[in-house]
Amino acid sequence: MTSPLVLGVVLPLLATASPAPSSARWGLHWNAPSECIQAAPLARAVEARLGRSVFGALPDVLIHGVLEQASSSGWSARLTLVDARGTVLGSRDIDSAAPACADIERRLVLVLALMIDPEALRPREPTVAPSELEPAAEDAAPPPDAGPDPTVDEAPLDEASPPTRAAPWPGRSTVSITGLATTGFSDGLAWGGRLGWRGAGRVTWLVGLSVVPWARSELGDGRVDLTLATPEVGLCPLVVGDSRWEVSACATAAFAFVMADSQGTSVDEVDLLVRGDAGARAQWELRLGRTTGLHVGGGASVGWLRPSLPMRSAWEGRLGAPLSAFVELGLSFRGP
Repeated sequence: MTSPLVLGVVLPLLATASPAPSSARWGLHWNAPSECIQAAPLARAVEARLGRSVFGALPDVLIHGVLEQASSSGWSARLTLVDARGTVLGSRDIDSAAPACADIERRLVLVLALMIDPEALRPREPTVAPSELEPAAEDAAPPPDAGPDPTVDEAPLDEASPPTRAAPWPGRSTVSITGLATTGFSDGLAWGGRLGWRGAGRVTWLVGLSVVPWARSELGDGRVDLTLATPEVGLCPLVVGDSRWEVSACATAAFAFVMADSQGTSVDEVDLLVRGDAGARAQWELRLGRTTGLHVGGGASVGWLRPSLPMRSAWEGRLGAPLSAFVELGLSFRGP
């Protein structure tokens, strides 16, 4: 009999994922510690639970699976459905507080079977002993004369899986906190910070807010001190990666709200100005754990809206240089 705990894991999965038809060919990329069940025994246990062969070459739907020890105790698994085009169809976390990973393996077999065929939850005419329907890892070894299973990829995700255009935590957005250095608004580099939020998926969006608290330009007849707050939106048509890393490229548009303090021989005033920019940014992200990552990035933008300054010697009387650039380094966190 299926336990209420397993049902609590499986039913939300069936509600969020978009399973392929039962006739579809499935693939399994599985990454787990050596003491836990590996890809081939896991695939055979799932097929035994379903009563038929479902895994094959050139799959229509691929299941990415990662099993790892939880930060405190126990084990945690993430199962992600990706179609042949690299689109994430759904994902689910499965957790176990038991110290041995064998405790979570039976639940993995059942959840994987239900991802492939939701009808697997219904009772069937028993054709084999009940103990064979949900085999433990040690009972799922291949027959002595069986060779390697060519339909199952046992290599780790980050070594053998092709890029899936999925985030390091597939199906989840990414929240980032960044330190940045920018040019185009001072005599040298100006320093600031940025908060960002980017969606998940093959083509996605981003929003952000950058703040540069102080940037100064020394002029022959005075100086200009700037404080900038820049909201930004963008579209990311290129997102490539797997469960460990990701590269993204985005086109962005931003409006900078600038407090300009102009001090000179004939000028002493503070103005609130708005500058408009269009540009591009690129970012590389490395996953450090189940919920955090490290990223580096950079980009450039062109100022299409550059209001006038009272100090005519500053950037030919306009706010900032026509072209600005930035580099950034920060932390990423798994979002909603």
